[in-house]
Amino acid sequence: MARGSAAVGARRRSVAAWVLGVQSAVLLLGGAVVFGVLAWDAQSAAHADAEERTTSLVLTLASEPTLVEVVSTAHERIAVDRDEAVATASGELQPYAEQIVAAAGVDYVTVMDTDRTRYTHVDPARIGGAFLGSIAPALEGETFAEVYAGTLGPSVRAVAPIVDGGEVVGLVSAGVTLENVTGAILLRLQLVGLVTLAVVALGALVTFLLFRRLHRVTGGRDPDELARLFAAHEAVLHSLEEGLLLVEHPRRGVARVVLANDRAGELLGVTRELPFAVDDPALPAPVRDVLTGREASAVVPVAARELVVARSEIELGGRRAEILALRDRTELRQLAGELSSVRTISDALRAQAHEFDNRLHAIASLIELGRPDEALSFAASERDLGQRLADRVLHALDEPVIAALLLGKVAQAHERAVEMHFETHLAPGTHGLPPADVVTILGNLIDNAIEASAVRAARTGDRDAWIEVYLGDTEDGGLVFQVSDSGAGVAPGDRERIFERGFSTKGETPGHGYGLALVRQTVRGLGGAIEVDEAPGGGAVFTVTLPRPAAGGAAADGTDADAGDVGAAEGERGAGRPRADQGTRR
Repeated sequence: MARGSAAVGARRRSVAAWVLGVQSAVLLLGGAVVFGVLAWDAQSAAHADAEERTTSLVLTLASEPTLVEVVSTAHERIAVDRDEAVATASGELQPYAEQIVAAAGVDYVTVMDTDRTRYTHVDPARIGGAFLGSIAPALEGETFAEVYAGTLGPSVRAVAPIVDGGEVVGLVSAGVTLENVTGAILLRLQLVGLVTLAVVALGALVTFLLFRRLHRVTGGRDPDELARLFAAHEAVLHSLEEGLLLVEHPRRGVARVVLANDRAGELLGVTRELPFAVDDPALPAPVRDVLTGREASAVVPVAARELVVARSEIELGGRRAEILALRDRTELRQLAGELSSVRTISDALRAQAHEFDNRLHAIASLIELGRPDEALSFAASERDLGQRLADRVLHALDEPVIAALLLGKVAQAHERAVEMHFETHLAPGTHGLPPADVVTILGNLIDNAIEASAVRAARTGDRDAWIEVYLGDTEDGGLVFQVSDSGAGVAPGDRERIFERGFSTKGETPGHGYGLALVRQTVRGLGGAIEVDEAPGGGAVFTVTLPRPAAGGAAADGTDADAGDVGAAEGERGAGRPRADQGTRR
């Protein structure tokens, strides 16, 4: 097992090492190919240069008048007296040829007769000997170049005819030995080699820096590990219940969304191809608010959803970027509303149980005192009063949950010496709203109203503590819920802050500061609005306006046929109390 693991470890190569090996091999191979091509080019250039120089030289010499005259004279005399003719021509041409060799940078210049007899040579002992190499094209009047191994070894030579009076009377040849050509090539190759080495060294440095960067970024993982890691990250990214977006902020230009999982697209309702600009006019306004927001955490309504947007800045390739986490709080808000509804109804039942307990104690005491008739009369009156209250509320609302809530709140208000009045102009069963949402809205507003009225009454000694609850229609066919109280009211500077989560006019009291925030969330979720005003004579008026759901049925006709007015004690309001329709009702 250990041997197998060692073998696997030995075979394991990180992406960085793999890139380093491939880059190094490509770099060395490329350097060798470039050097070979440049060496071949340098050799070709050196040969071409030698041919060009020697050809130009022999053409110039072949047209030089003095040389033509000497060679023509020797050509006429060589058949009569060969030695004399060669000696005379060599005496005149050899010094001239030596000057040309020194000045032109060639290795030799040979002037000869048409029968190959040399008049000049770099080695004077070879004068009079036969020229080695091709001369047939020159005898036909053509200048040519070739590589030939003569007395000085292989050389690049050119041969040109010397013409006098239209007759070829001699030949002139000039050449550069391959040894000198190779010397010139070596000088060029040294320069080429130095340049190639410099380029390879620079490439090696860049490759090494790339290797270090890749090794640091990939953590030394091999390609298979990276592939598995990428697949796992993709699976996790797209299986999250939260929406995730990566917003890149370039140094210039507009920020763009470069990465988003499926949940983010679902929550935002966006199916755009990545990347796209965060301020694209084609995006819905709430989505642009989410993408371009600056708060670290914010609650943003998008369509029918309520999204919690959390932002965290990161550095991405030296540029600023943001990760946006989107959480759908719609279901959480609904659960909180249901929990609030259950708590509200539970408190109402507790208040009623407490009230009934007091009544039972009173009835039991009357019986113990031997006054059963009075006990029976008290029990019957309280039963009739409760039944009448229940009948009127149920008849007005036709919604058991909400009716139970209001009956319970009546008991709670009575327990705290607060008189509660209820009035509705809605036909039974026409509001069409989820009962849990209505309980959340009314329950919290009534609780706050009872608390405010009871506290102000206790502080001022005023026994006239009251709240009013009104349900009706708006002019545009919507719904309005209004809760008024006789409390101390809400200061103008706090009328927005009271809807913030955790804020309470009671100070930092545990358990407070969440009811009104939950009410506003519920109202917004239903597409409505809430505002707070001052009630006539003091106190506060909370007004909730909601659109009527399409399935909720037609609005009431505005009559008071089904309206009810329920008090904690069956009777009329106290004199002088402001009614809900006096400047506050909408």
